[in-house]
Amino acid sequence: MLVSLNVSAQTNQYNFVKAPLNTVISEISTKTSYEFVYDAELVKKAKPISLSLSTTSIRILMDAVVKGQDFAYEINNNKTIVLKAVAQNPEEYIVHGMVTDSIGGPLPGASVKIKGANKYTTTDGNGHFNIGLSNNYNNIDVNYIGYLSETKKIERSAAQNVVTIKLKSNASLLADVVVNGYQSLPKERQTGSFAVVDSATLNRQINPDLLAALEGKVAGLMYTKNPNGLNADQPVLRGVGTYSANVGTSPLIVVDGLPSELTLDQINPYDVESITVLKDGAAASIYGSRSGNGVIVIATKGGKAKGVNITLNADLFITGKPDIDKMHYASTSDLIDYETAVYNTERARFTTTESMFSGYGNVNNGTIKYYSPLYELYRQQATGAINTTQLNSTINQLKQNDYIKDYVDNVWQNEVRQRYNLSFNSGNGKSSNYLSLNYDASDERMKYNNSENFNIYNKSTFNLKKWLTATIGINASYNTSSSSNFDYTNYLIQPRYAQITDANGNLVYSDYVNLSDGFSSSGAVNAAVISTLKNNNNFKSFGFNLLESMQEGLTKNKAINLRTFANVKANIYKGLSYSMQFQYENRNADSESFHDKNSYRMRYAYNYLTSYNATTGIYTRNLPDGGRYYQINRKSNSYTFRNQLSYDNSFGKNQEHNIAAIAGVEMRQTLTPRTLETVRYGYDPVTLSSTTLNTAALSTAGVASYIGGTRTLSALATKQEQVKHRYLSAYSNMSYTFQGKYNLTGSIRVDQADLFGVDPQYKNRPLWSVGLGWNANREDFLKNVEWLNMLKLRATYGINGNVDQNSSPYLTATLRNDVLFPSLQYTNISALPNPKLRWEKVASTNFGIDFSTLSNRLRGSIDLYNKYSSDLLVSTELDPTVGAISRVLNNGALRNRGIELNLTGDWYKANDLAFSSQFVIGFNKNKVMEVNTAAQNAYSYIGAPTNYFFINQQYNSLYAYRYGGMTNGYPYFLDENGNSNVTFNAAGVPTAVKDITNTSAIVNMGSLTPLYSGSFSQRVSYKSFELSAMLVFSGGNKLRKDVTDLSSNTVYDQDITQRWTANTISELPRLYVDYANSALNYASTLSSLWKYSDVQILDASYIKLRNIILSYNLPQQVSRLIHVSNVRLSGQVNNLWYWSAAGDDIDPETYSANSGTRSLQIPKTFIFGLNVTF
Repeated sequence: MLVSLNVSAQTNQYNFVKAPLNTVISEISTKTSYEFVYDAELVKKAKPISLSLSTTSIRILMDAVVKGQDFAYEINNNKTIVLKAVAQNPEEYIVHGMVTDSIGGPLPGASVKIKGANKYTTTDGNGHFNIGLSNNYNNIDVNYIGYLSETKKIERSAAQNVVTIKLKSNASLLADVVVNGYQSLPKERQTGSFAVVDSATLNRQINPDLLAALEGKVAGLMYTKNPNGLNADQPVLRGVGTYSANVGTSPLIVVDGLPSELTLDQINPYDVESITVLKDGAAASIYGSRSGNGVIVIATKGGKAKGVNITLNADLFITGKPDIDKMHYASTSDLIDYETAVYNTERARFTTTESMFSGYGNVNNGTIKYYSPLYELYRQQATGAINTTQLNSTINQLKQNDYIKDYVDNVWQNEVRQRYNLSFNSGNGKSSNYLSLNYDASDERMKYNNSENFNIYNKSTFNLKKWLTATIGINASYNTSSSSNFDYTNYLIQPRYAQITDANGNLVYSDYVNLSDGFSSSGAVNAAVISTLKNNNNFKSFGFNLLESMQEGLTKNKAINLRTFANVKANIYKGLSYSMQFQYENRNADSESFHDKNSYRMRYAYNYLTSYNATTGIYTRNLPDGGRYYQINRKSNSYTFRNQLSYDNSFGKNQEHNIAAIAGVEMRQTLTPRTLETVRYGYDPVTLSSTTLNTAALSTAGVASYIGGTRTLSALATKQEQVKHRYLSAYSNMSYTFQGKYNLTGSIRVDQADLFGVDPQYKNRPLWSVGLGWNANREDFLKNVEWLNMLKLRATYGINGNVDQNSSPYLTATLRNDVLFPSLQYTNISALPNPKLRWEKVASTNFGIDFSTLSNRLRGSIDLYNKYSSDLLVSTELDPTVGAISRVLNNGALRNRGIELNLTGDWYKANDLAFSSQFVIGFNKNKVMEVNTAAQNAYSYIGAPTNYFFINQQYNSLYAYRYGGMTNGYPYFLDENGNSNVTFNAAGVPTAVKDITNTSAIVNMGSLTPLYSGSFSQRVSYKSFELSAMLVFSGGNKLRKDVTDLSSNTVYDQDITQRWTANTISELPRLYVDYANSALNYASTLSSLWKYSDVQILDASYIKLRNIILSYNLPQQVSRLIHVSNVRLSGQVNNLWYWSAAGDDIDPETYSANSGTRSLQIPKTFIFGLNVTF
């Protein structure tokens, strides 16, 4: 007889003294929500039970109940506890185990079977299981959908502890499901080029954002960190395929099947279940005219089938200060010596010191120009204000200062970021729910700069009927940040001999600095101006201290992002289903700043906008004595609505035929309403009042400044615009599979949009693809090849598109207001009509091989592709008689060819030790195939290689002048005929310098874009420890050296000590300070030619240890004691080491390759993570 009892769950104290089993069951039934199933005879034979226990865990309670008994228990997912008799075999023993993924997350519902025996069980909601083994049957097989099966031998001695079995993701094997946003199909039926990154892989490391999570995981996906480079901080897939900055190079982002305006860094990594990167035309063409750059499909997490899981993540990021020494600046002493040489050279060109300084101007006396405090010391000595001894003493004191060090010590701080994520994953069979709460706060490198982000995500699925499901969800984030004025991020804002604080930490104020207010046309000031105004009470101080000013006028940003979505799916009949999806996105961003009346910038503007009437002797303050308040509001929203029919069914005598097809229509709109902007002067934050200004007069006619010149106040933008785009699309996709071996796929899509021309031949052009696949390993002649587990060959051809949302087939104009006459509105023609405007066409051919061998220990894929982009939008010169000199037209072509390799190996696995590796590499080389625009000046190709390029050469190439040599410290260069561009006199001084403008005179030194990039990852795990590291590499491209400007007196590089002088013969040319007077006018031309010459080119290849991670999973017996399922501790270091072929402390990732400009290197980041699953 079987008995079933049903009760509700609670946490209670249990006290039994020799109690019968039925009494124990009855009390547990009264206090818990578990249903007991057992044989009545088992209860009669049970031993009396004695225990005293208070616990929240039903498993801990049941372990105590069955201890010493001849029966065991199983907890099923439906909250049923089954009591089973254990055979009276002295060899049999009970094993308590837990099944997890590779990072320790529990896998509920996993199958656990004794190998060779007809006995099995499943894991409960927390991944736990109990099963009886014996000496003859002690191997268990563990299986879970989407993971590799695992067989484990458990000896009697190991059964005393909780046995943890980790399963590895099956993401790289052929039978996996690929999600492309419109449908989910097994990989074995796909023909396109995909890359899938699952949740376990994403969470193996602690990721600042999804951009970092994808790095090194996908062959052909390049992520550029250089803030000054092309496509900085954006992923580029299979090379740049457009000439237009408006089109961009980033792949289309798709979230839960629908295109999104979110960027990867705005998506919470902990909410992501998997990422699928669609690379070729067959994979991405279903997304139409926005898929030419590829598609990144993000599937977010959903609720579980039954039970409740709670997961807490806590991450701490600590990023050190950049190493300023890697910038190679000259020391304070060397800079003072150099500036002294500059002063002496300049002074020698004048008869008196007074005549020299008169050229720098004073109040109402000439054009005012800045000169340094060191110059002022020399002026004071020349006028007798100080003597030579005082001068030298002061200079020696200045040489002890180090403004850059002061800046690093006082302005910078270690970046500290805290991130907390709490998620709830639940389900009861009829519905499931996933809820996550995320808090992310950062103190940035610059003091007083910080940010906070609150994010909530909820996704609920309801099984309304057996044939009907509905999903609804919302993702909302609220972000705030505070940042100082951009000028204050410049640690060269003052001379290196200046000070921020003294030895006691007190603020040091400079009488003046070379920095204006930023919102008026104010000019510079110098020591003469400060001296003149010193005793004039109508003016405020120009005194400046960086630490004080950084806190003034902080820009405070607030942004609210909202994404809501809904999906209804109905299964109609035998593989036929209908789905309807809707998504709405909204962004509202506010930015404001306030400068107090005593702030440096307001004092500066106040002074410069003060006028003086010499007749009446009256000063007029044209700017009220108050603060400045600025506010701007930006909004955007979009929606997508989709209706789709799907069919997936197998038929035939042996089900050898399979057809999967979809067809649907999609509507989409993006809207950017007009921006609202406000500025108020004389603002009082307490009373919220401000003074009405004659803004029109101040921003146009201006005022006659007492200090000098006519000065104006910056006006607000007069442009008001609203941008709306609408799309209507129809699409279909079908795949046919025969005998599980042969695949044929095809897709077609037609996009209608307000962006395309009115000419029907351009308005209705379809995007389509076709693909073939062969699962060769299923052929009879390969079935018995033991070392070959899987082999698939793929071939596809597809056409995708890209659109420029700033172009239009119609005449477009911008409505404006006149500043002087606000009621007067007029329009400016923004663009001429282009009836033949069409999307950029991207035709992709792809050949691929997927394989797995050696019992799936080695697996990977190889892809070869040819991507031909045509009808590219290029600025083309027009006949001026049409009313414009240029127009963006479909007028270019670009080809990308490449090969990609992805290899994963599980090299060793025995007992508790395992080694695995992954190698990813992608090669890409482009070629300009067509362009009908050209520049007449060589420098255009050098300075803007993404705007000007030659046919049959690489796009974004590095061009250079040909260096000829150096005479007497003056460099010369070769023109298009190989002749020197410099004529020298007998003394070796240039008498004539010809600029080189002919495009035939420059040479292509190679690509600025890497030709290959990839990664190598290594993982080692032993018991509860796991150590992994990832190397990233890039190369095949070039960069320019960091070259000192020969024509400027303001130089900071340490090269100033190695320059050519009359007494020092050097490979470096003369600097401006050492030029002969007769040659000074040639310095600028020679400096530009020197900087961009072919002798300045270096290899840009590099290797970086991007991260190294050590993690530890707490033993299960310990986790159970603290009433949690799993605890994982992680320590990680990012950017620990790098090697650069360029040497000289050049980091190509933070280096402007074309201009040859250093930026601060990426500092090391130390990360600590805690993951707890309840």
